[in-house]
Amino acid sequence: MPAVGPLLSEYRKKSRLSQLDLSLLADVSSRHISFIETGRTSPSRSMILRLADVLDLPHKDSNLLLHSGGFAAAYTELDLGADDMQPVRDALTLILDNHNPYPALVMDGSWNLLMANSAQQRMTVAISDGSGTLPTRNLLEAIFRQDCYKPFIENWDEVASHTLRRLRKQVLAFGKPSDDALYKRLMEMSPPDNWQQPNDSPDDGPMLTVNINLGGQSLKMFSTLSQFGTALDAGMEELLIESYFPADEQAKAFFEQLAE
Repeated sequence: MPAVGPLLSEYRKKSRLSQLDLSLLADVSSRHISFIETGRTSPSRSMILRLADVLDLPHKDSNLLLHSGGFAAAYTELDLGADDMQPVRDALTLILDNHNPYPALVMDGSWNLLMANSAQQRMTVAISDGSGTLPTRNLLEAIFRQDCYKPFIENWDEVASHTLRRLRKQVLAFGKPSDDALYKRLMEMSPPDNWQQPNDSPDDGPMLTVNINLGGQSLKMFSTLSQFGTALDAGMEELLIESYFPADEQAKAFFEQLAE
């Protein structure tokens, strides 16, 4: 595990802050920041937490910074199935159920499926030839796999390109090993040509739609991503709730009929 100084320096540089910038935000001297980064002084637990808060580090990174300084973690990292997470599971179930008849799902910070509402499950059954399961639980990987979502997405090049650009931004911004590994896997799965270039067509409308062909019908959908705003658990902070909405009347009618 790296020492606290080099790790703090790495986080600071990722945030594009100078030592002076960080010192002003944390209300300490730039000399003190320099001494921490070079190992000439050991920061207290409270100082590490203050710097992590100023840098707006995710809870996992804050814990790592504390560990590197020889301190215990400040944030738990509970499994979603843990007893203490029951209120969280109840909240997620309520959100998913209330979004029916349209698909909604819950993913972890690495885009792995954790929960899905009945509309999402019905759509998975239709895509998987009735089995109700896919060969991967990673939603981004499923977009790229021929035995998952790829054959059903009519505008796959556009959706896959957007997915890769978003994931690349995450890798550059946060440097998570799991994101980097996923990005490399997707890049080996025949990404679209010129995926780095966003589509600037004025005909696209106000949002990117995912055009899914189910039962010979073209269903235009768009999605929102939500997170818990007051999470004090590292795993809970990373949970993503993706909710799909119909972008036209045909998609709306299809999912309403599917629910019946």
